[in-house]
Amino acid sequence: MNLAPPAPLYLTFGLPIVLGGLALALGWVRRSAFLAGVPFGAAVLWLGGLGGFLVLLGFFLWGTAVTRLGYSAKAAKGVAEEQGGRRGSSHVLANCGAGLLVLGLRAILVRMGAADGIPEEPLLWAAFVGSFAAAASDTTSSEIGQLYGKRTVSLRTLRAVPVGTEGAVSLEGLLGGLVAAGILGVLGGVLGLLAPIGVLAVTIGGFLGNLLESLVGSWGRRMLPHGGLNFANTVVGAGLSAALLWMALRLG
Repeated sequence: MNLAPPAPLYLTFGLPIVLGGLALALGWVRRSAFLAGVPFGAAVLWLGGLGGFLVLLGFFLWGTAVTRLGYSAKAAKGVAEEQGGRRGSSHVLANCGAGLLVLGLRAILVRMGAADGIPEEPLLWAAFVGSFAAAASDTTSSEIGQLYGKRTVSLRTLRAVPVGTEGAVSLEGLLGGLVAAGILGVLGGVLGLLAPIGVLAVTIGGFLGNLLESLVGSWGRRMLPHGGLNFANTVVGAGLSAALLWMALRLG
């Protein structure tokens, strides 16, 4: 397996610059997100190829769509994402860092292993896609729950709490989060990164990562800042996705 970029350098860096500039011009991201997102996107394209980059792009488009969905109604409730829903550099680092670390680990293992590939390849791709599935699940649960949730409860006490409470969940939000994790898993399958069993593992692993983040968040943010919780969510989603796939392959 060749670690060379899947495209010339001008395209490896040019594609993230063009797409990031478009997102900035459309008001979807802040300038800080553009400055952080371009090198992140280039690194994912370099290490993960076009398939890895499209997973990242799919997550971004999905997250942007659900954040902007019903924004006025969420703003009226006082729970809308700040600055018009435009994400900043902290969101890039928290939601994309784990996936990039997985690709870095994959690159190291490829260098150490055979040129034709490594046995851990399916697990690493499950971890990579699973990190974004967890991030998409978390974002969707929050945004859909705040907009459509009829009853919001704390996972820790199972008692009703106000909409927007850290760690709170609703049935509508949870269903949305499960769908989001599934969509990222299916995207990984369509792009040839995951087998069908990998799609299932990523869907479950990403959703469970979201649930665990909500449970930790229900104890308050004293344990971790919000960005730290989001990063932990992606790490757990990546780990669970890989672990579930490993168990499925062993049992199969």
